[in-house]
Parts: sequence; C-alpha cells; structure tokens
Amino acid sequence: MDPRYGSRRAFTLVELLVVIAIIGVLVALLLPAVQAAREAARRMSCSNNVRQLGLALHNYMSTYREALPNNGFPWTGGYPNDYSPHARLLPYVEQANLQDLIDFSIYMGHPAMADLPAALRPAAATRIETFECPSDVGAKLNKLTLPSGAVIDVAGTSYSMNQGSGLDGVFHPGNGTPSDGLCWIGARLALRDIVDGTSNTIVFCETTIGLGADVASPTPPQDPRGHRANSSAINATVAAAADTGNVQSYVSSWDGSRNHQWLRGSIPDGPVMNGRLTPNSKAPDLVTGSNKITGGRSYHRGVVLVCLADGSARAISDTIDRAVWHASWTRAGGEVKTVSSE
Repeated sequence: MDPRYGSRRAFTLVELLVVIAIIGVLVALLLPAVQAAREAARRMSCSNNVRQLGLALHNYMSTYREALPNNGFPWTGGYPNDYSPHARLLPYVEQANLQDLIDFSIYMGHPAMADLPAALRPAAATRIETFECPSDVGAKLNKLTLPSGAVIDVAGTSYSMNQGSGLDGVFHPGNGTPSDGLCWIGARLALRDIVDGTSNTIVFCETTIGLGADVASPTPPQDPRGHRANSSAINATVAAAADTGNVQSYVSSWDGSRNHQWLRGSIPDGPVMNGRLTPNSKAPDLVTGSNKITGGRSYHRGVVLVCLADGSARAISDTIDRAVWHASWTRAGGEVKTVSSE
C-alpha cells in the first residue's frame, strides 16, 4: 500500500442500516406534511370551483331576469324532461361549445325504460373540470348500462343544487312538488324569492361521486362517501332514523352511482339534492327510485364546501348545529341563524 494514503475504511453493515433507518424516519415525518400540502391545494381548487359556480349562477340570472335554473319541466304522460341546472349553466363556465351539443327539445325519457338519446351521449360523456372536486376519487368517466343493455360513458359532478332542507318531506326532485329550497321540476324561482337573504341560503353543495361498484349485501356497511344505501322506503320515518344514524335496518344493498350524471337532474344519479343529512354524516345517503335522502359529503378533512346564493364559497364544519344547517337550505324559512352566522 502507498504510504502516502491512509487506510480507507468502508461502511459496516450496521452503519448502513442506521443510515437507512434515519432516512426512513425523515421520509415518514415529511410525507404527512407533503400530503397535507397537496390536500390544501386540492381544497383551494375545489373552493375556486364553487366560486365559479356562484359566478356562473349570477351571470345566468343576469341573462334571464334573475331567474334561477331549474331541474327541467314536466312531460305529459311521461318522466319529466330533466335537463339539470348544470346543463343550463354551461355557457357561464366557459362551456358554450359543449352546450351547443345539447338539444334541450329532445325528450330523454324514463331512465329505467328508455335509452339516453344518441344525440345527447357525447355531451353526457364529457367531463368538466369545474364540476369536479380534485379530491373526489370518484371523479372519472363512469359506465352506465342503458335499459337496452348498451353501455355508455357518463360524466358526473361533485356539486349538487339545493332542492330543499328535506324537512318538508319532499324527497323526489322530479315529481314537480315544490320544496322549501331552490330547484325542482318546473320551478320558477327568481332571486327575489330568496327572502331569507342570498348570504344565508345554500345554492350548491359539495357531495362525492359514487365509486361505481354496487354491493349486493346490506352488510358490512360501506363508506358513505363512495356508496349510498338502497332503502326499502324513503319517507319521514326513514328520514328520522337517518337523523340518528340508525338506518341499517332499512338498507337492502349499496349503490355506487351517486352523482354519476351532470346532464340529468331528477334521475337517481343526478346533481340535485336535499340537505336532510348533516355534512359527512355517518348515516349514508338513501335512495329508492328517484327519491333521495342526502347530505353534503367530501374527502376534505372535517368540512364540506358550499356556494351561497350571493356567490360566495364557505367551508362548513362537520360539527355544525343541525338546525343551523337545515336553516341554510330554505329560501324563506325566516330562520335567524344560518351558516353565515357560524
């Protein structure tokens, strides 16, 4: 060995393992912070989507003499022609070209008896960034099996329009029964009808898109963000049980298609909801036909985002008082406390 150089000692196995362990600890410490930063960015993007919907709503109202978009119109002798409020807002979220693909005079038919008309399928299969929360793991193209057996792609939305509080017993957004909220078949409401005040009334609420895979057995209970429960009935008794979270006896199976379609509003998979359940309720949404008991849901920690009728976005805590939450879904309930006062 050249005497000018000292002996060179290599790492021992123990030292190498210690270094690897230290690196592992550092990664374990940093990973939650990185994930939290990513979620904060996704939540900010979601909040921007909600604001965009609020701005689109006000631009729509400016065009149509302060009228609110409704859930479509009745159809004599058939299922309502339920083009959703989202479909009507398309030009105001920079999607005028997409709306040009939609002929609103086409009758869509009963979702359980008639295939979606072919002319509407390209629009129905188009994802819209503003309609999807970046944290929503169900935000993707989903498959819809038509009554004929054909399978098509459909795109959904993470944001639903306010049908009502759910306390009024109106659980079907498509039978034309007026509710205490803002959107139903044949509704003809304008800004002046929100007498509780635009800053006190929810117009859009975040909810999660179903994960797509149905579960035939009622047990075990599924994550309510990814699945809703097929219920033996939707009525005041079931709703009262849902308020307490004790609905398992009414569950017959689990459905993964919530909010799978932004194009149609009244169908079971459409983006019109009531606020009967509090944010991220442990009780699942429940559905029978087109009747639904629903609540705001998200993958954000501890909150759901809502758009108020004044166009502002708010993060609502899962722990919000039930009465305050319900008060924020009515347009003319006369309540003093709403989400704006929390």
